[in-house]
Amino acid sequence: MLKIRSVLESKGRDITSINGDVPVSEAIATMTSENIGAIVVEGERYPRGIITERDVLKLWHDKESVQDRPVEEVMSKKLVVTKIDDSLMDALTVMIQKRIRHLLVTDGPEVVGILSIRDLVKERIKNNEASIYYMEDVLSSEMSQEL
Repeated sequence: MLKIRSVLESKGRDITSINGDVPVSEAIATMTSENIGAIVVEGERYPRGIITERDVLKLWHDKESVQDRPVEEVMSKKLVVTKIDDSLMDALTVMIQKRIRHLLVTDGPEVVGILSIRDLVKERIKNNEASIYYMEDVLSSEMSQEL
């Protein structure tokens, strides 16, 4: 069973974070320049929230002026996390059920990474391709022994 730990080893553990007092325009600029869809909002010891593309678009759609508002007014405060030793399928299931695209990864009390649904799907596909290659190799080997 594929674990979140393996996904983080492949993807990396970089976490982009921002202070909740900075304007949303700075968060948007960071997401754009780093080509990411979410930024963790820093707290004293633990993250206070997460700001995602979806959070910004909701405000934009409501025609509110978002550029100068502080990130903490826009961020999602209910953090959904997965543990580093949870399975990839469990994490995907949570993301689908909660209708979210980004998941913080914890190891004990510490946040050690952030994953997007794209990261998990990519890893799942890679794992399936490896399994198919292995099965093809086994079948090929068995067929050559029969001849």
